Amino acid sequence: MTATLAVIVPVYNEIGNIQPFYERTKGVLGSLTSDWRIVFVNDGSKDGSLEAIRALRTRDDRVKVISLSRNFGYHAVLLAGLSLVDADRYAMIDVDCEDPPELLGEFHKAVDGGADVAYGIRSNRIEPTVVTLFRRVFYYLNRGIADSDIVLWMAEFAMITRQVRDAIVAPRTTYVFLRAEIGYVGFTRVGVPYVRQSRTSGKTHYNVWNMTRFAVSGFLAGSTFPLRLILYVAAVAAVIFPVVVWLGHLEPASTASVGTLYFALFALSTIALYLARTYKNGVARPVFIVDKNKTDL
Repeated sequence: MTATLAVIVPVYNEIGNIQPFYERTKGVLGSLTSDWRIVFVNDGSKDGSLEAIRALRTRDDRVKVISLSRNFGYHAVLLAGLSLVDADRYAMIDVDCEDPPELLGEFHKAVDGGADVAYGIRSNRIEPTVVTLFRRVFYYLNRGIADSDIVLWMAEFAMITRQVRDAIVAPRTTYVFLRAEIGYVGFTRVGVPYVRQSRTSGKTHYNVWNMTRFAVSGFLAGSTFPLRLILYVAAVAAVIFPVVVWLGHLEPASTASVGTLYFALFALSTIALYLARTYKNGVARPVFIVDKNKTDL
């Protein structure tokens, strides 16, 4: 029996990329043995992206569309596609073609060979040196403090089997970070190196602020180290404080007051981050909401 493959494609204001992506991806998928479909997940686009996808669908019924009621964000979009589509294999890829669709053939070959996860290992990319530096710091720091395995240089550009999909959509967190989930569940993984390409059209939606929020989300999703760090800092300070006071000839009471204030601010802000996430998980609002009137599966 032929395996089915669903290619999940997030879309947010990407009207200039939809047709080129479709043409390149269709050419790759046509050479595979799987019965495939391309599932565009519209994340509240306002530039005509949805209309462009639906126009493709009138010519090719292997094109599907899930339309969300508003913009929910990248990981919510991927989760929507993975949760709502039934297939034997799932691929995740961005519509801007920075991650080359041609690599889907290599992923498919790796899964045929027994891999549960085939993913792209990002190497050099065209970006400012300082961004590359901070990206490397994020990957290594995230892996160093994570409570479970974090796969270096892996983003969400991947192909996974159904059992991996079932495992990564099982958690009911409102803070979805799929690369952390893929690292956590394990299974057999195969990485395929590649060089990220330039966008086919338009500008990236990621700025410094968004990348910073993304990095913080990654740390909080995969690690409780910041909470443990409070204990570590307190233990170290208890040993070092008397030495600093003695060597600096400082007034113990006033120095302790300042130190306690800064430590309390650090501790409370860290606890507040985790408490807020716990509260939102308790409220358990849906990660995404589908607009059924604009969805065709």
